[in-house]
Formats: sequence, structure tokens, C-alpha cells
Amino acid sequence: MRVPQLHLVTDPEVCPFDRLLDLLPVLVAAGVDAVHLRAPDRAAGDLLAVALAARRLVMPPAVLLVNDRIDVALLSEADGVQLPERGLPPEGARRLLGHGRLVGCSVHSVTAAERAAQAGADFLLFGNVFETASKPGRGAAGLQALQAVTRAVPCPVIAIGGITPERVPAVLAAGAHGVAVIRGILAAADQVAAVHAFRAALDRVEGA
Repeated sequence: MRVPQLHLVTDPEVCPFDRLLDLLPVLVAAGVDAVHLRAPDRAAGDLLAVALAARRLVMPPAVLLVNDRIDVALLSEADGVQLPERGLPPEGARRLLGHGRLVGCSVHSVTAAERAAQAGADFLLFGNVFETASKPGRGAAGLQALQAVTRAVPCPVIAIGGITPERVPAVLAAGAHGVAVIRGILAAADQVAAVHAFRAALDRVEGA
């Protein structure tokens, strides 16, 4: 399965799930090609209900990923999981999910990236590259750190944290395969226009 380029990471505090489910069809149509269901404080049953609803809305070629909860991913027939850095190892997730589903892993250093790649992650989510309201108080890793990770591993790296359409060219120049966004889309005044802006920036660099 190919690794998507424009990842939307959910945050119920920024966009409640009922509103998110209303938005998903138009956001996917506008160019989001991966949706990460992330709600670490929600009960598994609540997250499963959202995942089952989202599964009917996120259609190929877009993919639906569940953060951390492999059980929810399996029961909802999601396209894969996104593992936290200190969560289950990628090889363990692969044994449970089987082949044909994506296993992503969040990392914050070259060492963690190398470990996750060696353990079989299909892609890595690295950040936060820039300062972001989603991680208050955490300093930006920066483009040099992103480049160090992309050069250290053979699998695609997705940049997250403070990404804007204007920053996409620099992020891709540092070796990133794509970007992951939370507030840049979900907190935008016009979410569809925000997706179009990110998609255009990604496509512009790809076509250059």
C-alpha cells in the first residue's frame, strides 16, 4: 500500500467528532489522502463508533488509520495504525494486522527512527518540526533534525508540527515524503480551502 502525502490528524478538542464526520467526505475529496483517528482520552467503544462511521466515509485511494488502538483498527477494518514512539513495536503490530495494512510510527529522534524502520514501520511521523499550539511548551525540532531523520532511514517520513502550505517546499526539500496537519486544517476558517492549499503546495513541488 502506498504511503499517502497529506495526513489529517484528528483532535476532538479542535474539531469534535460529530463535526469531523460531517467534514470528512469533502476534506477527502479536496485532497486529504490519510485520516488519523487520534483520541487518546476516549474510551475504546467511543473511538470504535467513530472509526466505523469514518470507515464508510474515507474511501480509496484515501486511507483510514487509527492511532495506537490496534483492536479498534481491526474491528473497524481500518487501513492501518499509527503507533506512538513508546507504544507497541511495529513488528508486533504487523503480526496482529497482517500484510496489506499500513503501520506508521511516531518518532522524535534519529535513534527512534532507525529503530522503528528496522522493526518494519511502513512510514514514520516525525516532529514537531516547527512550534505548534498542539504541543505547547515543546521546542521545534527544526528542518535540520528532519533532514537527519530522512537521511537515516529508508522508509518515507511524514513531517508534523506547525506545518503550513508555505512551509511545504522546505519540508519536502529536507527529504520528507509528505506532511501531517491538525490545526492547519481543522481550525481553519475554511477547511476545504486549507486542504486545497496544502494539496497544491505538495503537488507543485512534486511536479517541479
